[in-house]
Amino acid sequence: MRTLKEQMVAWIKDYFAKNGDENTKALIGISGGKDSTVVAAACVAALGKDRVVGVMMPNGVQTDINDSKRVCEFLGIKNYEVNIKGAYDALTQEITAKTAGEATPQFKTNTPSRLRMATLYGVAAIIGNCRISNNGNKSERLMGYFTIWGDGAGDFAPLANLYVSDVVRLGIELGLPEDLVKKAPSDGMCGKTDEDNLGFTYAEVEKVARGFFDDVNPETAQKIQKKINGMSWKCKLLNLPCFVPDQKVLAIVDAQKDFIDGSMGVGMEKWKKAKAAIIDLMKKEKYDSIVYTKDWHPTNHCSFKDQGGMWPSHCVAGQKGADIDPDLLAIQIPSVTLNKGCDPNVEEYGIDVLPNVDNVKELHLVGLCFDYCVQSCAKETAKTHPNTKIVVKKAGTVAIDENAKIDWEGLNVKVE
Repeated sequence: MRTLKEQMVAWIKDYFAKNGDENTKALIGISGGKDSTVVAAACVAALGKDRVVGVMMPNGVQTDINDSKRVCEFLGIKNYEVNIKGAYDALTQEITAKTAGEATPQFKTNTPSRLRMATLYGVAAIIGNCRISNNGNKSERLMGYFTIWGDGAGDFAPLANLYVSDVVRLGIELGLPEDLVKKAPSDGMCGKTDEDNLGFTYAEVEKVARGFFDDVNPETAQKIQKKINGMSWKCKLLNLPCFVPDQKVLAIVDAQKDFIDGSMGVGMEKWKKAKAAIIDLMKKEKYDSIVYTKDWHPTNHCSFKDQGGMWPSHCVAGQKGADIDPDLLAIQIPSVTLNKGCDPNVEEYGIDVLPNVDNVKELHLVGLCFDYCVQSCAKETAKTHPNTKIVVKKAGTVAIDENAKIDWEGLNVKVE
């Protein structure tokens, strides 16, 4: 697969080619934190330093503004410092006077963010031909940790589909100083980090969002999931052009009861070993999604012996033997289930497991059985997705015939 840097640079180039000309600049609010630093560096890598402009926007005194200046100096980009304190104080005085009220914590938190976005668009209007970046990452977005029409606005959102760990990885690939890339995020107001305010870490947010609840304290996991659910309405408002990284997908083929210990079972002991390997992959590889395939046969399927076929009745639609092993459903990674063998007159060992999908760069296959449905699904998918790297993870499969020879010639398929 391409590195994250290669993917991001290609996306930014494509965005500016479609939404500007050869002189269009990226205008970035530089806070000194990891997100704006990484966005600025990615834009420099894609467009060159002469087409990237940074704007520092302290509200009075910003204790870490030297980090912002250091970012601009390190990248060699043109930059401006616009202090928003005068505008903030004047607006606060006017609003509180007219409403006869006091500035609430919500006002104090969100108003500077909205003034900063207004400042960016003001700078863009004066220097001309700019596109303004939204620097928020996926972890923050899931928590609703952004201001609507403040740092939640912009023209393009490079990090919106990247967790904090991805942003750190991208920053390292871009060659940025490690202390800037790993700097703890904060709002710069209350003296606390984002994680202090939330009561849990962004690493825990990522684990819960990816479905690894067992790796997080149950009470914390419940709190995070409740927050994700409660903020879903807010996330939908972030409707900007977003970078989508290359996808890595796991296909779990026919991990069904009848193939485990039912009418065509490989045996529970063999399956336990394969299942352990699959669960290990699910936790280690950070798959973006999972495809489950199922045999879903009518009672009169042509493959059954009583219909003249070679197999005993198995995986009949709606019956217990067609159930997927529940342990593989417990890790709640985004998934889709594809049924096959539904036509009583068609024998169907394999299907394309990536129908209507074109951004999957790497596909891993596991399941039952290696020498029949797993290899057939790998072949069918390879025919329609020649640019996808397809890997059959042998430890996560069981074969009916361990000595079976599979012909992969001419197909982009590896067995590991």
